[in-house]
Formats: sequence, structure tokens, C-alpha cells
Amino acid sequence: MQITEVAIPVPLHNTFDYLCKDKVGIGSRVKVPFGNKKVTGIVLSHKDKSSFTKLREVEEVIDHEVLLSKEILTFLSWSANYYHHPIGEVLSNAIPKNLRNGKPAVIKKPGEVHDKVLSSGFELTNEQNFAISEVLKNSSEFNGFLLHGVTGSGKTEVYLSITEQLLKKGKQVLVLVPEIGLTPQMISRFEQRIEGRVVAVHSQLNDTQKQDAYLMAKDGDAKVILGTRSAIFTPIPNLGLVIVDEEHDNSFKQQSNFRYSARDLSFMRAKFANVPLILGTATPSLETLKNVIEKKLIRLTLTSRPGEAIMPSVDLIDMRSQPSEPLSKPLIARIKHHLSEGKQVMLFINRRGYAPIYYCTECDWQSECTSCDSKLVYHRSINRLKCHHCGLEKPPESSCPSCSSHELKILGYGTERLEENLESFFPNAEVIRIDRDTTRKKKAFATHLKKINSGEPCIIVGTQMLAKGHDFSNLAFVGILDVDVGLMSTDFRATEHLAQLLVQVSGRCGRGKYKGEVNIQTRYPNHPIFNYVKDSRYIEYAKTLLSERKDTKLPPFAHQALICANAKNKNLAENFLTEVAQLTNSIEIDSVEIWGPVPGVIERKSDYYYFNLYLQSEDRGQLRRLIQTFYQHVETIKVSSSVRWFVDIDPIE
Repeated sequence: MQITEVAIPVPLHNTFDYLCKDKVGIGSRVKVPFGNKKVTGIVLSHKDKSSFTKLREVEEVIDHEVLLSKEILTFLSWSANYYHHPIGEVLSNAIPKNLRNGKPAVIKKPGEVHDKVLSSGFELTNEQNFAISEVLKNSSEFNGFLLHGVTGSGKTEVYLSITEQLLKKGKQVLVLVPEIGLTPQMISRFEQRIEGRVVAVHSQLNDTQKQDAYLMAKDGDAKVILGTRSAIFTPIPNLGLVIVDEEHDNSFKQQSNFRYSARDLSFMRAKFANVPLILGTATPSLETLKNVIEKKLIRLTLTSRPGEAIMPSVDLIDMRSQPSEPLSKPLIARIKHHLSEGKQVMLFINRRGYAPIYYCTECDWQSECTSCDSKLVYHRSINRLKCHHCGLEKPPESSCPSCSSHELKILGYGTERLEENLESFFPNAEVIRIDRDTTRKKKAFATHLKKINSGEPCIIVGTQMLAKGHDFSNLAFVGILDVDVGLMSTDFRATEHLAQLLVQVSGRCGRGKYKGEVNIQTRYPNHPIFNYVKDSRYIEYAKTLLSERKDTKLPPFAHQALICANAKNKNLAENFLTEVAQLTNSIEIDSVEIWGPVPGVIERKSDYYYFNLYLQSEDRGQLRRLIQTFYQHVETIKVSSSVRWFVDIDPIE
């Protein structure tokens, strides 16, 4: 019998040794006993001896053909190491549920690849041709590129042209997009242009579809693998290129369990495969811009829209002089004008529901969540108050619990109330609302997009789901409401994200043969951010933010880690982090600053109290060493079983 090292999906940082009488390859799945259970693990190595005294036997070898290649195992091990996450859980997260549960690695419903009439693409601009040639001439080794193109400049056309050439050389291409909503649109573009199979990888597929896509990619049958963040872990034996579209988007960061950034991991995925990486966006993140300045990325620019399309004009509406909310008189006038011209209009407000506050006019009581430190949002369509943090729902109070008054009213606007307002102002116009409430049902989002893409005049109302990558050819006007909250946030990244949002939302319009128009409603028209957005000077604004971050020694000029603890007993969570702070302060690494513990921005969620400890250093290696040392000694802290805690490397919240 040989000694086999196995990674098991448990929250422990060590692996386990078993005896195995059958020949089993590294990267194969095995069924092993663990405690009183039988679990599926991944073979990591074979050994001559073990530090465990009594070894149990492998009960079943599931894979006689290796599931995880040496290359993907190396990448996953690096990822586990970097994010200080148990290797067994990382490997488990990286494979589809059916395979995690030990089902055979066979393709069940591959679907057909029909003969198709390939479209020839558009006539490329000189900038597009230059970008394509630069990537292709560096395609035999790792090179990182920022494809920085203004909204509507044809970044996808660059991706397609490079992909076509690489597929002729027998390569496969991995494309990451931030949202599921963008996947069908991008899939369609790739399927129309390339020969060979294109597969999707995202959370709305059923378990069989996920398994089939994974195995077709692994077998080399799928030529383009297109998906959201989890697609970064797909095995792709002939990988020739990694593309991250809308690289600035926070959706690439996983915010639960294994907290990884797919954008950041794309560098290592491309490096391990020795292939180029393209990060595409109109609004590069500060981390990416710093990499360009330090020559870790080559910047390729697309400064104009192809053909006759030109960038929209951007104007501000000073809400201090407007008596009504949320629609000012100038905004209503512009909507009327564009609808009368047979064009589409989009209104952006980043808040779903009907109204964010339900309150008493007599005593100022407000309806709050009983489980979270947050207000309940009124949803009129279902006549319920909902918490957007824990999901609590209840009917609205008929009288004030504080003073018994019946003078209860709503305050503020969400997408639902905005939709109702629009229907009263424009009774003959079709209003299409796109937010998490209207797109819950399968294919609902695709149905809405089909209507919009028909080009018929309509008013589109939506949240951030509309800010990302959509191409609406008949959209002439964009109105942006209620952005001022982004100017007052305690988050040091807030103004960066607001600038990106304003540019991205503005860029949805004017992609046809006419100039688009954007109106931004604000009570702070003199804030410098608006001048940069109006003049299409995002990079200049980003450079001012980079300078501020450098002066204040904040990311990307410093590296952060967050240790978060939560418990139903407030004191237990805080006391645990107080002991963690004492432990980390006792580790003699002076270059790491330790702040806290402090309550979370929302201290109580789902009846759990959240506290954070922040670690920061300009030296990533020293920060890493401190966290490793912390893990080696964490068992010295007597932690109650009711305290939950995790470490988040490079947190974004």
C-alpha cells in the first residue's frame, strides 16, 4: 500500500494521509473516511512516510483519469496559500457540485454545435488593429495588457479578433465578465464570430450544465470558456489567453467563504500558463493604473467610438433649485423630447424597492429591522417592508408603535417608486424596470434585454445592473439620480467607485449615429468629480486619487488584511478580536499596523454582531508573514464555539 496525501473540504489548514492499495494519480478524486463520514477528497501527493500514527484506508478511487492537471493544481494551491484559505475547501470550491459529491466525470448533455454563418466583424479602427497586433505578437509568453477604451469603443471586437487568431493555433480562451447578465450578450457575440464550442460558467446553470461545461473545457472541446468569477478555476489544457472584461468591477471579488479576487488571480492564471492577459475597461481601477505606471501592464488605448458614434454630452442639474424629487423639471423635459424623437431613455438610481424609509410624521419613529442595524425598505408591489441585508419581511405597521399615531408616511425613492412616478408623467411610454426584484425569475433579465434591444422607444429604470457593458443602440438619453450619497461615504474607495459608475452609466448612450445626452442630478454641482466626468477626463481624476492614496498610505500603496469576528453575543466577538490584536501585536513585525477591533459599518446583521481588526503594511511580504504566524498561534486563544471568524486578504469593503 502507498501513503497518499489527500485534501479534504474542511475548514482546517492541514491535509490528511491515507493508505491506498490502488494506483491513483495526483489530482484524482478519492472517497475517504473522515470522522464518522465518507467524504470526497483530492489526491495531492504520494509519500514514503507519514507524521500520522494510525492511517485509515482510501475506500474508493473515483477517477482513473486525473481530474485536476498539475497546472491547475499548482494554481489552486497558490491561491489557497495567498488567501490563507484551507486547500481542501479551495479545491472543493473549484469543481462543480456533482463532481464534489463524487459523481462520475462524464459529460451528460453536451448539446450540438450547429453549422453557423460567421459574421465578418466590423471594419477595425487603427487603434483596434494596433491593440490586436500588440497582443498577438506577444502571445507566446506571459504579458499583461490594459485595454483602456472609452465606453462603446469596441473592446469586445478586439477580444474577438485576437480569439479568432489564437483558435486557429489550437488554443482555448478564458473570458471573465463581472455579472451573469452580461454573459448571454457576450456568449452571443462570440458564437456569431468563432468556429467551435463556446461554454458558459456561472451560478444560474443547473448542476448538469455546470459539470458539462467544466468537463468540455477540461477535455479541450470547448474553445471559449466565458463566465463570472468562478470560471477562473476552470481547467483549460490549451489556454492561450485570459480576458477580464470590466476589470474595475467589484463583482470579481468573492465576499463569502473563500474570499478571492478573480481579477487579481487572473495574473497568476496567465503566468502559470505563460500566456497573455488582457484587462479591459473604460474606467481602470487604481490598482490597475498603478501597475501601468510601474510597467507591470502595457496600456493599449481606444480613444474614440468606431464609425459615426461620438461620446455623449454630460450636463448637471442643480437640485438645490428644484422643488420636486426625484425628477426635476429639466429632466422631465429632456425625457419628453427624446421619447418624441422615437428614442430610448434610461434612468439610473442605485436603490431598489419603493422607498427606503417608513416613518411617523408625529414622533419621527422609523421602521427598522429587528435583526440588523438597518432601516426596512418599503416594497409597494407586495405591500411589505423588507430588510436588504438579512431578508426579513413584514407587513407595514398601520399605526406608530411609539406614539400610536396613524400619520405614517414614506420618504425617499427606489426603482419601484420611480417607475410609478414615470408612469404618471408618461402614461403612453413603456417603462422597463431592471433590478434584483424584477430579474429574480430565470430568463427575466434576458426578456427585458430583448425588449430593449428591439429599439422601440421606452424608459429603462434600473440599478447597477445597467451600468455594466450593455450595448443599447437606440439609447439617446441617460438621467442619473441620487448620486450624492457616494460623495459622503466613509469608504476611502467611494469617490473612485462613483467616478467609475458615472462614466459607465453615461457610456450606455449615444452608440448609434446621433450624439447621446447625459443629465446628472446633484446638490453638490461644484464637487470636482463632476468636471472630470463632464470632460471625459477619468484618467486625470484617477491620478489625483492615486496621489491622495500615496500621501495617506492607503491601497494600492499599502496592502490590507481584515480579520472579522461575529457572534450573537456582542462581547464574545469583540473580546475574541481583542485577544487576536494582543497576539498579533506580540509578533515582532514592526512594519504592520494593527487597528481595532472596531464595529463593522453595519454592526449587527441577522442578529450577529460584527467586529473587524485591520492589518496594513506597505510590505506585502511582512503582512503575509504576520498572518502566517498568527495562524500558527491562533489555537492559544480560547475561542467560544459560538464565535465565527474569517480572514479577508485585500478586502474591498
